[in-house]
Amino acid sequence: MQVVAPWVPSLALSADLDAAGWRDVPSLRIDRTWRGDPAPSGVTTLARVAWTASQLWFAFDCTFVELDADDAVDTTVERGCLWERDVCEAFVRSRREPHAGSYKEFEVSPTGQWCDLAIHRPRVDVDMGWQSGMETAAALDRERRRFVAVMRIPFTAFGGTPTAGETWAVNLFRITRVDGERQYLSLSPTGTPSPEFHVPEAFVPLVFT
Repeated sequence: MQVVAPWVPSLALSADLDAAGWRDVPSLRIDRTWRGDPAPSGVTTLARVAWTASQLWFAFDCTFVELDADDAVDTTVERGCLWERDVCEAFVRSRREPHAGSYKEFEVSPTGQWCDLAIHRPRVDVDMGWQSGMETAAALDRERRRFVAVMRIPFTAFGGTPTAGETWAVNLFRITRVDGERQYLSLSPTGTPSPEFHVPEAFVPLVFT
């Protein structure tokens, strides 16, 4: 498995995935739990990854059964501990990280709230005050039980811009609820006994084309 990020000349920071640029970016289906079991019905999760001259982009198009998100939001400031609610996540390890256990974590909620962290060693050395400069956009349709959430991350957060053909590492996740029970979905299952996303060994190649 690998994630292919096509280069796009420009993208607007919006949740409109029918807009120019996004239409030609292929979707990835996140349809497994962290253990590798099929995801519950009603929580379709499609992700797209792209890059522009100065930014890495992630888009998540999701349906939900139940919504666990803040009612009042301010996307101009970071929302700490976002992983305690419904969220989509991207863990990214660039070629500029010092070792395989060092990577960056980015999260976006169905309402566009965001959170970013620098992971130096999973669960051991984490910089929660790190700021990537990421921005988000989101559109939530409660009646249709669907949301779109987009993250735009400057390459300065990774220490530099990739070149075409360069390969990084990534894993994508989603936390949601079905019948009151939290569901932990993973593009590349981590296979841990209990829900755990911080498993760098489960990352897959992220190829910039």
